Amino acid sequence: MKSLSASALALAGLCAVSAQAADVDVGIDFKSAYVATGATCNDGWMAMPWLSASGFKMGDTELPVVFDFWGAMDLEKIDGDARSKRGRFEEIDLDVMLNLAKIAPIDENFSYSIGYLEYDYPAHDWNTDNLILFTAGYDCLLAPSFTAKYRVGGDHVGKFEGALAVSHGVTLDEDNGIGLDLSADIWYVDNEDGGENGFACADFTASLSVQKAYVGVTYVARIDDDVLTDDSYDTKWIASCGISYGF
Repeated sequence: MKSLSASALALAGLCAVSAQAADVDVGIDFKSAYVATGATCNDGWMAMPWLSASGFKMGDTELPVVFDFWGAMDLEKIDGDARSKRGRFEEIDLDVMLNLAKIAPIDENFSYSIGYLEYDYPAHDWNTDNLILFTAGYDCLLAPSFTAKYRVGGDHVGKFEGALAVSHGVTLDEDNGIGLDLSADIWYVDNEDGGENGFACADFTASLSVQKAYVGVTYVARIDDDVLTDDSYDTKWIASCGISYGF
């Protein structure tokens, strides 16, 4: 049985505390498809609003906690999909992260966090997925990072997904805030339901930003067709654009 109670409480808490956060970033992305670890979740245009809040304080002490919200909303009805409906959220994600680098710093350029992540599916009759999330990164030329997700609740308990990524940004016009960002990642998937384990895909993204807005394109390259099967690998190219604001 699916329940949104945990997400509803988390979202209410996020909205309440974000006003007290020292740093709040909000934005919205528009993408021509929703793809996760190479698998096409929706091959139509979607709006993906997000919010990140941090810098909370207890007295004069800053708490090492970050709250995030992310959603995926249909912008068009997909032919052949009876569930598809314009303006409806396909997925809502909420997470709370503990910034370990502030608790136990290793290097001023090294960041790492652990937390709880929840996937809810308002448009589906699916159980909520509950995950443990770990991230790490190093601030240098190629900004290498690592992400690990392990499902502890829902319909896919035991499923592991991990990614290695690199990225680099180039300032093209400092006065007008124009920049070019390049990134690449590779995803490993460990299926708990008997499917093949291994590297599923690699994503390559280029985006051009002007101030707080951007346009971009991503190419999704399949690595192993036993891990990322033909019925899942529908989308290779993803167009995107978006805007963000911090306060």
